[in-house]
Amino acid sequence: MERRDFFKKMGLFAAMFGIGGKLKAQDAQPPEKKAAEPPQETDTKLTFLGTAHGAVTPTRFHSSTLLQVGGKNYLIDAGDAVCGQLTKNGMFLPDLNAIFITHPHLDHFGGLFMLIQQWLFHKQIYPKRVKEDAHLDVYLGGQDFVDTMKAVRKGYYRSENYPAITKLHAFQPGEIFNDGNIKVTAYGNDHMGRRKTDNSQIASSFLFECANGKKIFFSGDLSREYDLPMDGIKGGVDLLVSELVHYPLPKAIERLKDQPIKKICFQHHGDAWERSGWEKRFADFSKQLTSPAEIVRDNDVRFV
Repeated sequence: MERRDFFKKMGLFAAMFGIGGKLKAQDAQPPEKKAAEPPQETDTKLTFLGTAHGAVTPTRFHSSTLLQVGGKNYLIDAGDAVCGQLTKNGMFLPDLNAIFITHPHLDHFGGLFMLIQQWLFHKQIYPKRVKEDAHLDVYLGGQDFVDTMKAVRKGYYRSENYPAITKLHAFQPGEIFNDGNIKVTAYGNDHMGRRKTDNSQIASSFLFECANGKKIFFSGDLSREYDLPMDGIKGGVDLLVSELVHYPLPKAIERLKDQPIKKICFQHHGDAWERSGWEKRFADFSKQLTSPAEIVRDNDVRFV
């Protein structure tokens, strides 16, 4: 064996068994991002991370969508595969600016605790990339939701670090967020079947108004009446992201027809949209709408 080959093999042996010292946190590098054309400042980019309803499939995970605009990153819902999906799509978690949860069903927030933990890991491993006072803002519908999250967080993590890096905000209908880059308005709907007497809503739809002029409306989950809050789209929207499982299709046709919506992306699919013949069924449905429409799936990307 040549001398250089011997030392190569010894180096591999050392790496396999941890010989030679541990990598210091400050020397660690964040995961490499996938090579892609960076969006322009004026672009509004949506990455559909999870598009399933309550039952996942081999190709669709629970609800989560990444909105990127003006150099900032916002997450709408956090289904249980959200950490892996964000990482797969090149997201460094401490670069998230805010998270908005439509309602407290597990297929919409089941991945939130792991996301918080992974956020902290990234902050510890890559301290040079994260500001010392960085934290994660999470917006939840109503104080009951916030109190429940705090109780679970306290019982599970048993650490003072987690409350310090996460700020849980209870919201009621109306403007809930404005950082100069986007303004977010919450509209209550009846997906959960009840509303609180203090007017806080258990389930919400969100209107995102971006500084570049784009408007995106997220339906969240709705009732069987397809009770999409029409006040959110009456001024016109560039994109409606709508769920596609909890209502008869004629209800959606009746409500969406002739509305000022430039395009509709349907997600949160039921199992019927996995069966043979779904393409024809969706074509027949979308022909009755007055806005162009499509079904989106996990890891689809759309620019608005």
